[in-house]
Amino acid sequence: MEPDFLAKTTHEQQEYLLSNVKDWSILNGLAVRPSANLFPASTDLSGALATTAPVTLYPSLFPRACFDEARAIQKAYNELYAAIARDREWLKHIVER
Repeated sequence: MEPDFLAKTTHEQQEYLLSNVKDWSILNGLAVRPSANLFPASTDLSGALATTAPVTLYPSLFPRACFDEARAIQKAYNELYAAIARDREWLKHIVER
């Protein structure tokens, strides 16, 4: 079942939104290189081929149990993230691998 706001959006409006989000994504660096097995090397000789990273135009349903679980571990995750960010030697070792 489609959410009401999606059912009320015309095809032309959806195309407009899609075009704009693609432009915004590229202009703001929200791009990724496609997998090498999607395009032959001959189509990207300079290695500059990119596409927009996946995004969503509309809110997505998210299970409450998953949200609650994420909130429950947020403090521990933040502490781990901060500890990693402060450990320059460890980060240097990981990045240089």
